[in-house]
Amino acid sequence: MKIVTLLITFGSLFIFFYISLNKKKEFEPKVMIGKEFPTLSSKSLFDDKIIKIEKGTSDKIFLVNIFASWCLPCKIEHPFLMKLKNRNIKIIGINYKDTKKNAKKFLEKNKNPYQKILIDRKGELSINLGAYGVPETYLVDKNFKIIDKHIGPINDQIVAKVLSLR
Repeated sequence: MKIVTLLITFGSLFIFFYISLNKKKEFEPKVMIGKEFPTLSSKSLFDDKIIKIEKGTSDKIFLVNIFASWCLPCKIEHPFLMKLKNRNIKIIGINYKDTKKNAKKFLEKNKNPYQKILIDRKGELSINLGAYGVPETYLVDKNFKIIDKHIGPINDQIVAKVLSLR
């Protein structure tokens, strides 16, 4: 009798977890590669003026990097972003679910690789881009098309790829 009870209990738990883990997710990030980069606007991290990223933002390739001060992988990738900045690659930052105070401290400590930084307090800008989390980096061409997306911290291979495309 105990074996039957155990089998029923474990069987029920298995079914419960199987159904729970295989539910369709409400949020499915968009596939953006090859599509036009969406127009984004939000307040600037530094002066509360509205920043707009739209077609014509740049006449050459540029990066859009989603980051946060609380994100350890963002800290790991930061020196690589600085390498790109020092090679005159334009980088636009989206500060994801962070406080102004912490984001500014992070940039003061680690230096600022970004030409502009948009505030994304609720994560809505990132969701519209199809982001999974932070860090994520989008490579956008001069025609405002997304030519690559990198999930996670960038590294020397990504730096080399970006530099080869400019």
